[in-house]
Amino acid sequence: MENKTSRIALIGFMATGKSTIGPLLAEKLGYVFIDTDAMVEESMGMKISEIFRDLGEEAFREAEHQALKKALAMEKVIISTGGGIILFKRNRQMLKEKAFVVSLTCEPETIFERIQGDQSRPLLRSSDPLKQIKMMMAERQSFYEDCDFQISTEEWTTPECCEKIVSLYKKHEKTDQ
Repeated sequence: MENKTSRIALIGFMATGKSTIGPLLAEKLGYVFIDTDAMVEESMGMKISEIFRDLGEEAFREAEHQALKKALAMEKVIISTGGGIILFKRNRQMLKEKAFVVSLTCEPETIFERIQGDQSRPLLRSSDPLKQIKMMMAERQSFYEDCDFQISTEEWTTPECCEKIVSLYKKHEKTDQ
């Protein structure tokens, strides 16, 4: 079995803190921070909202899969994934096999507050974004729960979240070798 302890993948719904916690974790561990959304934008030369608008969600999801594959081929990395990456079995399987997977959580109302006014979220362009968030979170809940560790970014501060993740990761690392 491949050693999956040289990678931490952060999963969770949008605005749960993956892009905030990820760089801090990378700094603490001396790892490289990788954001799959940024990889997709770079590889396609477009913003995610433009990819959705011009090429459709299917094209985005395929580019996202390729970005994840590339990120998981690296070592000593913290990978921040897009909120919907776990929708596809092939992505969930790769994550489970190749990374220590941490799911970041928070309440739908908190997510709504965090993203209000952010027009770059194509899946939330609806008449009732909070209702949309709740519906999408409910659909994805079981996927987010299937991880090595789950932590609330509401319950704990960013530094506390990092400490808890690092502590569990190091324990996991010792038992995985």
